[in-house]
Amino acid sequence: VLVTDWNPLTVWFFKKPYVRLPAHDYNAEDLTNNYSHLANNSIAKYADQQKTMHEVEGNMMFVEEFQEYLINVHCYDVYDEVIEEKLKTVVINSLESVQDTFEYKRGCFELYGFDIMIDQDFNAWLIEVNSSPAMDYSTHVTEKLVKQCLEDTCKVLIDYEGAKTQKKKQKVDTGEFELIYKANRVVEKP
Repeated sequence: VLVTDWNPLTVWFFKKPYVRLPAHDYNAEDLTNNYSHLANNSIAKYADQQKTMHEVEGNMMFVEEFQEYLINVHCYDVYDEVIEEKLKTVVINSLESVQDTFEYKRGCFELYGFDIMIDQDFNAWLIEVNSSPAMDYSTHVTEKLVKQCLEDTCKVLIDYEGAKTQKKKQKVDTGEFELIYKANRVVEKP
């Protein structure tokens, strides 16, 4: 998620997130197995065996692979039709809830990494938000997505923002970033 302004709040959603899976299959009967309840790489790397319901390298997959899996299991595109909107709602609501705590500085921006869990009913649950998330190439998935995210961040910050000053309005390529929220009002700080 890219925030290009805090007041009015302006939020961009990266449409190609990655999906992280736990190292062991989930089992509600075994609440002591951290490898089935946590999908964090720093935990999963200690698992005896890396086993998931969908075999993936590094317990991570592209969102397109996740979509394909969901279509095969549920016979419709659950991600496009349900999950993505719920992700956007979580992002907007969480950023609105802290908007008045940020000092406005013209021309500043921040990338955020949202850790969101999807439950069996396709509800989205916010786990945490990371400012300045890691942008290293820990897997082939993150290598591709980090490169694209950084390139597309420049498209938003330079091309899109620069085009706003032009007299003749034109459509600007923002890559995989979608403007999902631009507040209509300025929030007064308490």
